[in-house]
Amino acid sequence: MIEKSFTYPKRVLFIFFIGIIIFLISCKSETKKSSESNNIAVAEVGEKKLYLYEIENILGKNMTKEDSFLLIKSFVDNWVQKQVLLLNAEKFEFDNTEEINKKIEEYKEDLILYEYQKKILNENIDTLISIDEAMNYYKENPQNFELKQNIIRFVFIKVKKTDEKKYNLWSKFSKSKPEDLTKLAIFAVKNGGNANIEYDKWTSFDDVIKAVPINTYNQENFLNNNRIFKTEDEKFYWFINILDFKIKDDISPFEFVQDKINEIIINKRKTVLLNKFENQLIEKAKKDKIVKINLKQYN
Repeated sequence: MIEKSFTYPKRVLFIFFIGIIIFLISCKSETKKSSESNNIAVAEVGEKKLYLYEIENILGKNMTKEDSFLLIKSFVDNWVQKQVLLLNAEKFEFDNTEEINKKIEEYKEDLILYEYQKKILNENIDTLISIDEAMNYYKENPQNFELKQNIIRFVFIKVKKTDEKKYNLWSKFSKSKPEDLTKLAIFAVKNGGNANIEYDKWTSFDDVIKAVPINTYNQENFLNNNRIFKTEDEKFYWFINILDFKIKDDISPFEFVQDKINEIIINKRKTVLLNKFENQLIEKAKKDKIVKINLKQYN
């Protein structure tokens, strides 16, 4: 047990009551918090203190008092355990203290650089991507967009089996035009059913099968042989129209990967911007004689 393995400090103050929970919840609804309130020490281990402001942001807006209590108690317990372990660990003399300090310094430097780069990107990156730019990238790199799964574009309406108009609805659905399908969808939703009439949206067929009662052992064969069909579960009939589909290893439709392409382009812009900015800083530092390299072979 941890309690037997380590010597606890003489004083471990653990200030923790329901009143703190109530106070924290009330603080969430305030737009201003006084510095005095934020400086309340919720827990103490030796000289280390855990302050109110460090834990108040972990609470969700709609959490119950019971959930808040459990979450904060867990947070404080973990903090106390960590501080007790650190307090005992710091008493030992390590053979690799210099290496530890070096790693701490490297981590600090990396963290500072990360925050600095993030600030540069937030202030300078252009996140607007035109359809033409995204489409050009798509056409130039088709090998990057091979499908890993089957996808479909489809519409459906879902009606209760007890609905007296279900057969009439199926007849209309199988012949429906977009404007008629909208009316059918509204009727289905109003009468306890559901509908999807997003004609342009591509969806993974695996995800569809999880939500819709379709039984198939061969997706490709099913998609090739079923376009407009109906299926059912215990309470509902599903009227489905598969408008289009793409099979695994085909090239993804542009619409299906557009968000991914935008992300790729932005990441490329980030790399270019950071390289340019860093090179400018290095050249300026050399020009200002801040950088000195004392190697004869360097130049």
